[in-house]
Amino acid sequence: MLGCLLVGWLLLVGGARAAGAALLGSAAGALLVFFTPLHSGHLESLVHNAVMGASVGLVVFGLAGLAVEAAVSFDRFLNPPARALIALALATAVGGPLVILRIHAEAAQKCSITTGLRIAENAPLGESCFRGFEDPWVFALLGFNTAFLVFLFVLQAALSSGAETRTSIGPSAPRYVPGSDRPARSIWGLLGGGTPPPQVPKHPS
Repeated sequence: MLGCLLVGWLLLVGGARAAGAALLGSAAGALLVFFTPLHSGHLESLVHNAVMGASVGLVVFGLAGLAVEAAVSFDRFLNPPARALIALALATAVGGPLVILRIHAEAAQKCSITTGLRIAENAPLGESCFRGFEDPWVFALLGFNTAFLVFLFVLQAALSSGAETRTSIGPSAPRYVPGSDRPARSIWGLLGGGTPPPQVPKHPS
């Protein structure tokens, strides 16, 4: 939860608004479960409700951040480069599954109910070291969250690339016009407030 708050804030400040808002929404959803009647004294139920609340917050805040991104993406100074967003998408696509596999491996281990220390698989009074994370649907939901974050990064990269393309279109180079002593102004220069070049009379040959 603290990691989502920290990384989400850094992404939001750095310009990755959609993914940053999604992570902040994920933390808000988990906190909502913890500080409301959805909080249960049963640890497994608390974990399940927190994962579901975090997933709902991730999607809702992510879509909201995407809407804001679509509104401001026409200004290239408000967007990080597309290649940086693609790098973040690749890092999420690789790091997310690795974290999920790590949680799965820890949840498969048994720990003592009294001490919380890891014990043998066949030892009595043992339970999962990550109680609540041993259910397959939890890992499926975490995988969806990872894929959704990758989608947000890639989509913002596409918006940022389009903005860079639009802003890179500027005045074209002057073109030489046969029979004239001066190069012709481009149409972009004329539309931008410039005045057409004066006509130079041709000298009779």
